[in-house]
Amino acid sequence: MATDYAVGDRVEIKGAKPKPAQILVIVEGNSSAKTKHFGEGKFYGVRTAEDGQGTCDGRYKNQDPYFFKCPKNCGKFVQAKDIIKKIDGDFDFTKETTEIEAAKSKDDEKYDKEKAKTSALMAIFKKYDDGGKGDGNYGGNKAEEKDQALSQDEWIAFAKAELGIDDDKEAIVLFRTADVSGNGSLSLAEFDAFFSGGGRQAIDKIKQYGALKKAFKDADKDGSLSLEVDEFVKMANKAMKLNEQEAKILFITVDANDNGSISYEEFTAYVDDIGGSENFDVYRKMIDEFKAADKDNSGSLDGAEFVKLLKDKFKYNKFKAQRVFVSIDTDKSESISLSEFEAFIKKIGGVRALEKK
Repeated sequence: MATDYAVGDRVEIKGAKPKPAQILVIVEGNSSAKTKHFGEGKFYGVRTAEDGQGTCDGRYKNQDPYFFKCPKNCGKFVQAKDIIKKIDGDFDFTKETTEIEAAKSKDDEKYDKEKAKTSALMAIFKKYDDGGKGDGNYGGNKAEEKDQALSQDEWIAFAKAELGIDDDKEAIVLFRTADVSGNGSLSLAEFDAFFSGGGRQAIDKIKQYGALKKAFKDADKDGSLSLEVDEFVKMANKAMKLNEQEAKILFITVDANDNGSISYEEFTAYVDDIGGSENFDVYRKMIDEFKAADKDNSGSLDGAEFVKLLKDKFKYNKFKAQRVFVSIDTDKSESISLSEFEAFIKKIGGVRALEKK
């Protein structure tokens, strides 16, 4: 008497060595256009328990359509005569088709997004490519003359219109970074690679430093290309909300060569050190933490104030906090000045460490 098998049954199928498998679909052969490749009778689509033990991926003889889905050579279609018996097993592939389809759907969505991105990229690339009219900075580059690349002039136009970079020199720096072949023009592949890689970060930094340069120039009232103490104090008050005393302490830190003024290079180096101009407010937070811990308003933290700050804010235990106090009290005054506190903050990872606590 023939055994009835159902979807989900775990069975043992014939072969040189019997193979455990699970029935995922039952097909009536040659009963419709969909099953025309099958012979007469009932066929069982099974997923072998071990990968590579089958002959298909859920299609009969690997011809469309799919009746179920599984990895290549993990599926097989058999008839009742090829099934030895039902078995017990802890394998279950009934959800595999759904999982494969979900993964494919995700891949398709990713592909569609990439396709849309490529299409948009191509559109903007063409928008700034002058069509080989010969009025760009080609430098004899034949690819550009054939309308296949962006010249430096075209890139500058793109950078100004699309990226908001007004400084030609800054745009040229980006151009040279993107021109990995060094041939003086950008192919679509280079253009794409630049924005897929670190290009966005480079652009963000240039835009950020463009704003910094403007703030620096606005503060440099005498046009000396450096900031004197009073100029820096005004800028620090406006950008970082520091009072005069706090700004002067910071001035000493930023003035790396101790010449009594801050050059633009020193200023941007300090901004890099704190992680960008967006961290000005975090520096302000560092000052606030110091002031809040300074309960007696002495302008410095004694041992008890410092230990409490480290315990409350940084979760240090009392003994570790005391060791830190001794290590950073560099002048052995038994108190921590704002400059010593700032040095400590840099040592633990900069002002952003305050945000992580």
